[in-house]
Amino acid sequence: MQGKIVQLPEMSMVGASFTGPFQSLGVEMPKLWEAFFQRVSEIGQIKNPSCFYDVSDQSKVSAHQLYTEYIAVEVEKFDRIPEGMVGFMIPARSYAVFTHQGPMDRVPATYQHAFEWISGQGLSVAEQALRLERYDERYFPPRHAAEREDNAYDILIPLVSGN
Repeated sequence: MQGKIVQLPEMSMVGASFTGPFQSLGVEMPKLWEAFFQRVSEIGQIKNPSCFYDVSDQSKVSAHQLYTEYIAVEVEKFDRIPEGMVGFMIPARSYAVFTHQGPMDRVPATYQHAFEWISGQGLSVAEQALRLERYDERYFPPRHAAEREDNAYDILIPLVSGN
């Protein structure tokens, strides 16, 4: 699997979120995807209706590491943010992009390969920046079985400026 470097412009996002310990993501994220898909039609001015993002934000809270995950779509502007959802901006930046192919239980290996590739290129991960997973018609988490061999989606890892 080969990575590539892309520069993405600033993006306006609207979506739903979950915050909790990493161990709970396997149970909570499928629920969040399902709830989001039931309400996505309430969001105005979606740029690409067949493209969804899982946006990952990590922050340390006291002695526990909490993760905040957003399921979101990119919008032209914050025209309509449904009650219970959030709007946020992702700044323009460079990302290393990798395509995960196959069942979801292989995702950790894809991430490990991605981080090794980034290091091997002499690049550094921007640890405080948001990580993105971009889903399109190749794989919709609540609609396709997580075990399918033909599942595919893009992983975008933020790079330190100057990379």
